[in-house]
Amino acid sequence: MKIQYGWLIMLEDFNRVDLHVNSINFAKSDILSDKMCKVLLDKDNLFTETPESTDLGYYVKRPTKAEFSCECNEFWWCLNNAAKGLWREEIPYIMDMLNDIIRPNLTNVLSWKIGIENNFSCSTGKSGKYMYQFLPENTWKKFLETYPNSNIEHIWKSVFIMCDLFSETAKKVASKLNFNYNENDEFAARKYLNYVYQAPKK
Repeated sequence: MKIQYGWLIMLEDFNRVDLHVNSINFAKSDILSDKMCKVLLDKDNLFTETPESTDLGYYVKRPTKAEFSCECNEFWWCLNNAAKGLWREEIPYIMDMLNDIIRPNLTNVLSWKIGIENNFSCSTGKSGKYMYQFLPENTWKKFLETYPNSNIEHIWKSVFIMCDLFSETAKKVASKLNFNYNENDEFAARKYLNYVYQAPKK
């Protein structure tokens, strides 16, 4: 049987422990499913076949042409939704659209650029949290500027920065990997963004 019991513990000295007690079968399958697991103590020699811990499975993966094309298409297309929300000043909707839908596209192309520069032998971490270790300081600073506060004008500014950073990075990735970059999608999306940005409120 595969059984697991878990306790999430916050100690009085503010150290946190996620404690899990597993059946042997569960523990074996769990360890093998995550290559970053490391056996610290095995008194009964139950885990002798556990491979050496490695983060190889989390390395940035080289995109296919289709993956790159879809990432670019989704980024530019979904910006239309962000523009609509900005014109209506629907802050929660805008933030969800930017952070849940559009930002992952930007993070992915930045990660691919990093992967190319490091022979796809590095990890940028969950949500790109380690990208700062690989990106030039000015690029990382620009990326951080894509996180807006709740002011509409500030959000617009962050969206335009996001567009510039995505365009610059995606074109570099396309050039290095011999992919096509759809300039028409970008041109149409930017034209619509500028139109909505300047559109009068009725």
